Amino acid sequence: MSEISPQLSSALAEDVYALTKQSSLKNALRTLNISHKGSFTFADDNLLKATTGGPPGFKVSTGFGFVLLGKSTALKGQAFIVFRGTQTLADWLTNGNIDTSRSDSGHLVHDGFHTAFNSMKPRINDFMKVIQQPRHGIHTIHCIGHSLGGALATLCANWLDTKKSTYLYTFGSPRVGLESFAENITGKLGSKRMHRVFHKTDPVPKFLPWPYAHVPSTGTDYYMSSPGTNFSTAYHLMPTYSHSIGRRTWDDIKGEVEDTKTDFGIARWLESKGSYSLTVSVAGWLEQSLVFVLKKCLGAAHTALLGAGVGVVTLIDQLSYILAKSINLADNISKWVLLYIQRIMQVLGMKRSENKLELTRSFIRSILDRLQREMTISTQKALMKVL
Repeated sequence: MSEISPQLSSALAEDVYALTKQSSLKNALRTLNISHKGSFTFADDNLLKATTGGPPGFKVSTGFGFVLLGKSTALKGQAFIVFRGTQTLADWLTNGNIDTSRSDSGHLVHDGFHTAFNSMKPRINDFMKVIQQPRHGIHTIHCIGHSLGGALATLCANWLDTKKSTYLYTFGSPRVGLESFAENITGKLGSKRMHRVFHKTDPVPKFLPWPYAHVPSTGTDYYMSSPGTNFSTAYHLMPTYSHSIGRRTWDDIKGEVEDTKTDFGIARWLESKGSYSLTVSVAGWLEQSLVFVLKKCLGAAHTALLGAGVGVVTLIDQLSYILAKSINLADNISKWVLLYIQRIMQVLGMKRSENKLELTRSFIRSILDRLQREMTISTQKALMKVL
C-alpha cells in the first residue's frame, strides 16, 4: 500500500496556500522548498495553472497548486497533484448557481468545479506524460486538496485514466457531484483509497445541497468532532485541520463516527413540537428529512428522477415541482411534505403555514431558496477566511 500519512497530506494541503500568502511566487517557492526539503522540489515549471480559461474571472497566470514527484526514499515512485481553493471559484460556488454539467465519466457535477478543472487539464496532461516515463518508476498518484481545492482534487482523481494506483485526500471539501458521480468514483478508486476529512462544524462540507453527494459513497469518512452547535469558520481553516490531526493515524481518525439518522428518528423529529434554529445538527436533520420526504413522494426511484432534467430546469425547480405535486397525493404522503416545509419555515424564523393548500410550487421554491441562502452565508464566511 502506498497511502501517505494524514500529516503529509494535510501539510501539502496547507502549504500550497503559500501561493497566496507570500508576496511573490519566488518567496512562495523558497518557503515550500525549505518546508519540504528532500521530499519535493517546488519550481515554476511544476506550478499548476489554468491554461484554457475557466469560470468568469479566472486568471490564467494564477497558480492553483503543484504537480510533484516524490524525491525521498519513502516517496520514490509516487506523484502528487495538489490543489488550493480560489476566490473566483468561491464566488462561482456561492452565487446561488447549483446547476450541473456532465463530467468526463458522464455523471453530473457542479458546473463551476467542472469548468475550473477543465481549464487545468492541459497542464495535468503534460504532467501525466512525464510520470508515464519508465525512468521515473511512478506507481502511485495522490490527489490532494483543501476546501474548493478538495473539489478539484476529486474531479482530478475521477478523470485520471491510468493503471497506476490513485489516492484521494480532501479536507473540508464541498460536495462535487450527484449520487451517480459519487458511486462511480468510489467504484473506480475504491473507498479505501479515498480520505474525506471534515470537522463537524465546518460549513463547507454541508454545501452543496442534496442530491449532491459526498465521496466515497460507501466505506469510511474521516470525521473529526469540533466544539459547539453552530457552524464555525475557524474549523474550516486548513491549519485547524492540521492541528486536529496532530499525530493521529488514519485509523485513529476514522474511529470517530458521525451520527446517522434513521427513518424512524427523522419522522419523530418532523413531528416533534420543539423549536429549532439553523445549527449544524438541524442542518443535518433538514437534509436527511428531504431525502426521507422524497422517498415518500417518489419511492425508490427518487434519486434517478432528480437531476435527470438538469439543463432544462434547476435542481431547486425540480424539488419544488415534486414537493408541490405531492401535496395533492394521499394524506400519508402530503403530511410529510407539509411537516418538512413547516420545519424549514420555523428554522428560518418564519410563521409556519398550517394549510397545505398554501404550498404552491412558487411558495415552496421561495422557502428552499431562502434556506439555501442561509446555508450560503455560512459557507461564504468560511471561504473568505481561507481565500
